[in-house]
Amino acid sequence: MNIKNHNFIFKLTFSYVFIILISFGSAYLFHAILPGLFIALGLAFLSSLLLTRDMTLKLHKFVRISDSFSKGDFSHKIFLDSKDELGELASTLNSMAQNLEDKIHEIEIKNQHLVAILESMVEGIIVVDKTSRIVSINSSVEKIFNISKQNLEGKVFLEVIRNNDIAEIINKVLKKGEFTSCELTLMWPVQKIFQINASPIFEKEEVSGCLLVIHDITEIRKLETMRRDFVANVSHELKTPLTSIKGFVETLLEGALEDKENNRHFLKIIQEHGERLNKLVDDLLSLSHLESKEILLEKGIFNLRQQVEKVIMGFKEQLKKRNVDIKNEIPANISINADKDKIEGVFTNLIDNAIKFNREKGVIRIYSQQEGDKIKSIVEDSGVGIPDKDIPRIFERFYRVDKARSRELGGTGLGLSIVKHIVELHGGTVGVESVEGLGSKFWFTLPNL
Repeated sequence: MNIKNHNFIFKLTFSYVFIILISFGSAYLFHAILPGLFIALGLAFLSSLLLTRDMTLKLHKFVRISDSFSKGDFSHKIFLDSKDELGELASTLNSMAQNLEDKIHEIEIKNQHLVAILESMVEGIIVVDKTSRIVSINSSVEKIFNISKQNLEGKVFLEVIRNNDIAEIINKVLKKGEFTSCELTLMWPVQKIFQINASPIFEKEEVSGCLLVIHDITEIRKLETMRRDFVANVSHELKTPLTSIKGFVETLLEGALEDKENNRHFLKIIQEHGERLNKLVDDLLSLSHLESKEILLEKGIFNLRQQVEKVIMGFKEQLKKRNVDIKNEIPANISINADKDKIEGVFTNLIDNAIKFNREKGVIRIYSQQEGDKIKSIVEDSGVGIPDKDIPRIFERFYRVDKARSRELGGTGLGLSIVKHIVELHGGTVGVESVEGLGSKFWFTLPNL
């Protein structure tokens, strides 16, 4: 029974009683119909009570499930068989709940996509509100500033990243509401160079926050510096022999060609500088080829001791001239899987340096050690050694400890850089241990068979 029917019956009952009371005014008739009146009133009350109880249960159900909807639980639905107003309301609430559930699911998916994008970005992302309190950061910010994003939300920016330069950029954006971009060299909390882009976040045409995008350009600037240094070094290395060649050629053309006592000497100097230029160009091409990572290693299994003996044979005259003794202490049973020619080049560079920078009647030891799954080869000399300040840069291109002596001995400054690249291509590492005045140990590792 719906609400409209109940109201109709209730009104009809009371109308019927009222008409009877007016039509039959006598006491006899009143007493005669009194029982019927009470029965009708009782039925009407009982009907109203049942209907009220039914409506109360339905309303409680509405309230309980609506409360679930408000908490984000859309797993329950309101099921009513009636087609009255309550049935229509139940259908409307169910439809609204389904639409809300679909929208929330769609928002969650988009939010997951957004989080995945932000977390995969190499740029650091920081979002602050209008009071400079952190709303969100991504994992790149953690790596850049060496912080953890746990319990950071709600903290003032300067409490988390103590850098006034970035804080001033945030304040400027929050005040003016304009995009700002600049490059900053930071010394604290990290020593890096950043490109910072700061954009205002608007809400109802008012600035409600700031979005910071932090690009770490330290490596880019470092590479640019290395490129400039490389060009300068190459220019300097080329200029010295070219100037000498040009000067002696001009001298010969001006009449020294007829000077039988000196013309051959001049030509020999020109030849030496030409060979130096040729070696420099060869080393530059080798280094460029190695750094391109496009080189294919022609690996094969070979005996390490025999290969070192072959290299030593090529230095017999140089060893004799410098009066340096060399000992090959690599065990005869050690074999490695590597590019034979490239490893020969590694030993050639290391032995050449060990001879050039050794003392008179010095000693060179070549030996190996087993280190886990790798073979460590060491070239040890009793030479001049390397100062502590120079050791970290010894494998850089064109870096020389004693520039004058290195050029005098015919070095290009690229040999150790070539050694490093060859070893790293094989999956190994290089290093040096040295005490100034007592000699050096240059070592490299290669994967074992």
